[in-house]
Formats: sequence, C-alpha cells, structure tokens
Amino acid sequence: MPTFEKMSKDEVTDYLESKHRGRGKSKREKALEQYIEQIRPLEVNEGITVRAAEGENRQTVKNRLRRAAGRLGYEIGFIRSRNVIRLHRTA
Repeated sequence: MPTFEKMSKDEVTDYLESKHRGRGKSKREKALEQYIEQIRPLEVNEGITVRAAEGENRQTVKNRLRRAAGRLGYEIGFIRSRNVIRLHRTA
C-alpha cells in the first residue's frame, strides 16, 4: 500500500507555481491566437474563405474557428461548400 502524506495549502501553492513557471503557451493556444487574429477584423455580415492546409481536417479547422469566435464574442455561421470553408459573422 502506498504512503499518503497531507500537504499544507502553502506547499500546494508553491508546487503549482513552480510547475507553471517558465511554461510557454501550448500549441493549441498558439494556433487559437492565429485564428483569432484572422477573424478579429470581421464586421457583422462580412465573411472569409478558409482553405485547410494539406493533411488538416476540415472539422478541426471549423472547431477552431468556432472557438476563436467565441473568445471574441462573435457569432458566426458557415456557408456550405465542398473544397473551402466559408464563414460569415452574424453578430
């Protein structure tokens, strides 16, 4: 059976701070920032066309666009198309 040892609140705080110190942003967070920068200039009723890079999943790109729009407080809609992703800002 393992040995259990209770940690004080200060020990927990110190441990968590040391674990997060020096960490940069994750790949996911960096990618999301790029998506945010691309859709930030959109005004209501404006849109953009997005072409997924080779090997990139269309659904993943759409999910990232939704997440970026949510961070900006934008509402977006997608226009159905075969080879590209078209979206427009609705609010």
